Amino acid sequence: MSSFAEQALAGLSRELLSIHAPPRRAPGATIPELCRQALAEPVQSASLAGLAAGARQIAVIVSDESRDEPRDDMLGVLREVLPWDRVTLVVAAGTHEATARAVPAAHRDRPVIVHGRDSRVVDLGRTPRGTRIRLNAAVAEADLVVATGRVRPHYFAGLSGGAKAIFPGVALAEDALDNHRLKADSSARLGRVDDNLCRLDMEAAARAVPGKAYLLNVLCDAHGTPVAAAAGDLVAAHRALVPAALELFAVRAPRSPVVVVADRPPVSSSLYQASKLLPPAGALLTDAGVVILVADLAEGTGPLERVNRGIFELGVRPQLPPRHRIRLVSQLPDEVARRTYAEPRPSLGAALNEALATTGAEKAVALWRAGEMVAFPE
Repeated sequence: MSSFAEQALAGLSRELLSIHAPPRRAPGATIPELCRQALAEPVQSASLAGLAAGARQIAVIVSDESRDEPRDDMLGVLREVLPWDRVTLVVAAGTHEATARAVPAAHRDRPVIVHGRDSRVVDLGRTPRGTRIRLNAAVAEADLVVATGRVRPHYFAGLSGGAKAIFPGVALAEDALDNHRLKADSSARLGRVDDNLCRLDMEAAARAVPGKAYLLNVLCDAHGTPVAAAAGDLVAAHRALVPAALELFAVRAPRSPVVVVADRPPVSSSLYQASKLLPPAGALLTDAGVVILVADLAEGTGPLERVNRGIFELGVRPQLPPRHRIRLVSQLPDEVARRTYAEPRPSLGAALNEALATTGAEKAVALWRAGEMVAFPE
């Protein structure tokens, strides 16, 4: 069944809209095959089997349900290597709400801890930039921590994956939000990694874990086709995937005074997540232009003050032209939508016709799967 945004885009004439999306890769090796190869050739790390041999407590971190990730495949491969009877699974909620459903049912034969505001944490000091590091006790007290994840574009950490599974993944929310204030720095931008102050602070925090830390990350295209995997050191293994990721997610499109951004669930399910679709538009939108955000928002807005200020004002607005307008096409009740940073419109057609008329543009650019791209002007 097609998503809310797909149905909205399908109903419009291509004379008014040119749609751009990340390319699809041809199928190759499967995720389990790529993960096994990555574990056999760890980046700047001893083997995972060797690290696990002397570990009494092992924490394996998986992302929460707001991330579309191949958890079942990654956990299946880890079961082949780790002494599973010593494993605790930890759901990295970060500043979100999460449930144990993030762990596939086949792997819930071990204890599952869902990180949250009421979780027991251990204070591990501060990063060089002063960010406090209070992590979930199941991770802080483990002899071995295995962080899993998928590398994809991230609006202020540059790319997701890597140390993010630990910090902010299993950090006290207040500490994570303190780190997230660094998203206002000009280095904290979509697709930028190596000198990104916000990401570097995350990585410093994750390095504070007392036990051994190990990474298993996968890279898939926007359609879920496996491309690569890397394992080993928290930072070095992540960086090994960065060049391929930036090439994979690069989308070139013309500059335009009207840009439509859209994606499918889970990123489109709440405004908290869907706001992250806006930064790719910033690379293409001309000054005084209009961005139309199309998302079902079936789960609502999320914490509205944090969405309006912490996400949009602090992290998204700086990546848009100084003068811009944002229109929202969603399933939110009108009275709720009007409390957001965007102006609601009843349909994509209505929003598009208005934007074209007010800007004088003849055609708009649409970025489909905007959460899976780093846009560049042609």
